[in-house]
Amino acid sequence: MENFFTVIGGMGTKATELYVKMVNDKTPAEKDQDYLNYVLVNYATIPDRSSYIMDKENNENPLPYLLDVIKTYDKLSPDFFVLTCNTAHYFFDELEKATDKPLLHMPKLAISRVSDAYAKNARVGIIGTEGTIKNKIYDPFIEEAGFNVVHPTKDIQDKVSTLIFDKIKHLDQLDHDLYHEILDDMFNELNCDVIVLGCTELSMMEDAENQMNEHVIDPQNVLAEETVALALQNRK
Repeated sequence: MENFFTVIGGMGTKATELYVKMVNDKTPAEKDQDYLNYVLVNYATIPDRSSYIMDKENNENPLPYLLDVIKTYDKLSPDFFVLTCNTAHYFFDELEKATDKPLLHMPKLAISRVSDAYAKNARVGIIGTEGTIKNKIYDPFIEEAGFNVVHPTKDIQDKVSTLIFDKIKHLDQLDHDLYHEILDDMFNELNCDVIVLGCTELSMMEDAENQMNEHVIDPQNVLAEETVALALQNRK
């Protein structure tokens, strides 16, 4: 197979399913052969990224699993790799070294999109897993772009964690009221100009809302757009 990319997914599985749907929906196609070639690796058994980052002594390291999947599928010579988990970008530098193929960087792409729409010194809120927030996976890119980083308070973070882990991952429940409450807290209590969804489970919420808030940036949606653009470029 020629002109294909590899998706490292399964973190979580339904969020990966949404990413694939986004890619297919964004691909200009009038027949089967117009769609993109890709290999989807739904590696659902990779240990939890946030749990490890927050407590490395008592949780299994997901990095060896991520490296293994890249090295295994690198042998197929994809045009590029896609990593569909925000928190997994904590390991991005090590993963990038494991292949000579491009590895798309979801946080960088998302903040580039923010830069296209907002002036310097805008207040950019970031919500996601506790691992993503406390380890500042997005912060360097927000700061380099000239924005002010706004982290959730403990109360807001507790709500985000409940939404991600208890509601979406555990119960397969999209809690619209809780999602709106979190956004309202970030906008009204912390005076955010824009909010970046730093977890693909939150992307599921925003997709269910049909991208209703123009001041919410969904990195997974941005990643899907960039994936399609690069894949079409490679096809030429």
